[in-house]
Amino acid sequence: MFIQLIIALVCVSIATAGKVYYQEGELALQEGIESVIKRPLTMLGASELPENFDPREKGWATIDLNQHIPTYCGSCWAHAAYSSIADRMKRMSDGKERDIIPAVQTMINCGSAGSCNGGDSHAAYAWTFKNGGVPDVTSQQYQAKNMECTAENTAMDCSHDASVGCFALDDYPIVTITEYGGVKGEENIMNELYQRGPVAAYIDANCLLDYTSGVEMYDDCRRMTNHAIQIAGWGTENGTAYWLGRNSWGRAYGEDGWFKIVRGGRYDPGEVYWAVPEMKESWKSSSTYKKI
Repeated sequence: MFIQLIIALVCVSIATAGKVYYQEGELALQEGIESVIKRPLTMLGASELPENFDPREKGWATIDLNQHIPTYCGSCWAHAAYSSIADRMKRMSDGKERDIIPAVQTMINCGSAGSCNGGDSHAAYAWTFKNGGVPDVTSQQYQAKNMECTAENTAMDCSHDASVGCFALDDYPIVTITEYGGVKGEENIMNELYQRGPVAAYIDANCLLDYTSGVEMYDDCRRMTNHAIQIAGWGTENGTAYWLGRNSWGRAYGEDGWFKIVRGGRYDPGEVYWAVPEMKESWKSSSTYKKI
């Protein structure tokens, strides 16, 4: 049964891999990625949205990650997508449950959305949906490298017995999503953030390298993208409107791993990408999500 799963994983990867139409930095964007939208949002008007929105204040943010440890890997596209899913799950429990982090390494190993050489956040959501979910990091730790798609490189554990070593798991909990898509336009993006949670977005990383605090105005940045981030909220600082962003460069970066970038100015996030994770009361049971 599990061997059949791995074959299916590879088949899904081949079947859903799209032609790359844009390659720059850590992005390798695919054409023809279709969205699955089941419950469109009922949009709130600008007057119904708060002036400032920061999910960290409500306890809706999960642990910060660093895509460059233990070695450099251009997996920002996967980190942006999966950190957004993790934070949405945190929000669905109103911050009361533990962090559940989807396994970026499984996506790199077996997904069709990219590798350490770049990828596509929208395609990451598409693969996660079509694959029926992805393990969390307790079944596949991040190694920051491209690896073969095998049973062990999908979900694994290691024995105290050196003669046994590491082995593939037959059953393991997975993170699933029910729908995914894209949204563009400032008010529409704010609605998505406010009503459901963070999104994955693209940006020119060169303008973030030296960021330490305040609002990055993006004035000297190119109107191209080479990096994926999470956008989680918005606000105003000293009269300047900003997006609240989350990077995947660890807590040593920026404002404890986060940053602010001008909203309504030179930075235009364009289309951003979202996914709705499943969150059931029974998700805490190890028998809830199993590959079969």
